[in-house]
Amino acid sequence: MKAIGIDPGLARTGFGVVEALSRGGKACDWGAIRTEAGCPISFRLKVIYDGIKELLEKWSPGLLVVEEVFVLKQFPKAAIRLGEVRGVIYLIAQEMDIPVVEVKPTEVKSALTGSGRADKKQIEKAIRQFLGIEGPLGSTHAGDALAIALTGLSRNTNFRW
Repeated sequence: MKAIGIDPGLARTGFGVVEALSRGGKACDWGAIRTEAGCPISFRLKVIYDGIKELLEKWSPGLLVVEEVFVLKQFPKAAIRLGEVRGVIYLIAQEMDIPVVEVKPTEVKSALTGSGRADKKQIEKAIRQFLGIEGPLGSTHAGDALAIALTGLSRNTNFRW
């Protein structure tokens, strides 16, 4: 079973593809889809759409795991933009008949470290340990996406620590 974790964002949408093995898991691919701030929103959403679609076609995951919305009340426009990105992700998953699971940031932290208040360094250490990654992750968005994929696999009993 493969899952793709998505850390949605307009500037950077992190992704991480994880395959559950009989013992542990394997990180197949990770990174971030980047969009340029000066481009029209419709173009930026199309870049994200194309990038996610290409990943789904390449890896054929059985599950798409997306992080639930987390935005601050003082930035309502960010919430709208994040909703647009998530809409694109849900559309692709529906078109390709891939089930979607949402996970909360605190669930991810708790699943990987035992604490819902874990910081980025603790999460990265857990990802490296569970997936045997030694090189750079490239961005925090990619690391978050790998953590999201692991949590989704774990929740669906496809992955055991």
